[in-house]
Amino acid sequence: MYKREFKLPSQYTNNFYDGSIYDLVFLDLEWCRDFHKDRLVQKIFGYTLTRILEDSNEQYIKIQFIESGTQEKKIIQDILNDLQSLQGKYFIGYGLSTSDMFCLQKRIDALDFIPKVESIRILDLQRTSQRTDLNQGLNNLFAYLGIPIDKRIKGYYVFRNGSKVLHKEKGYEIILNEIYEYCLEDAENYFHIITNWQTQFPLVDRSKHQIINLKIDPRSERRIKSGKCAALQRPS
Repeated sequence: MYKREFKLPSQYTNNFYDGSIYDLVFLDLEWCRDFHKDRLVQKIFGYTLTRILEDSNEQYIKIQFIESGTQEKKIIQDILNDLQSLQGKYFIGYGLSTSDMFCLQKRIDALDFIPKVESIRILDLQRTSQRTDLNQGLNNLFAYLGIPIDKRIKGYYVFRNGSKVLHKEKGYEIILNEIYEYCLEDAENYFHIITNWQTQFPLVDRSKHQIINLKIDPRSERRIKSGKCAALQRPS
């Protein structure tokens, strides 16, 4: 598992919503295409999480990727553990409530997870900006808010090349480092969005957050528990 955690000094101002900056958690999931049983599936490849720590006012950043297809279940468990530990916060990202959470829900179901966290609150930048000309992604939002970025790769690079890392193809170390730098630049700029927001948009009403349900249906839960029970009882 490829994982980096660190803290940075921060002096950000909450010009984004009618709540505390300490209750905002930026979350971005990365996924890639891979084959499973002769069909193409989207696998969770990595994620970035960053927030401002209330006790020190530092910006905490965590960037984590898998380096083998067998590690996907572990990273999804780490994601779910973070969602559970930060339950009650507002998770924020561009398109987070649609593409990211849709992929996570599909993988939770495919890999037979029973999440301990049933739902999370999301403030999706794609919806809160309400600008049709910004629908092409986070980079356009950065530019619109006057936040300089200098990315060497596009977001599609992760989607297209992640499987090369999972299968450790030639040059996968370079790909992994490129993706890390890409995610790090986003992470270091996320809270500039919070500071610059009111230069172009009105303050966000936190009561208009979205609720994303992660709880699986009762039939699936019974099936998973039954399968685990049968595995424990099976003679070795």
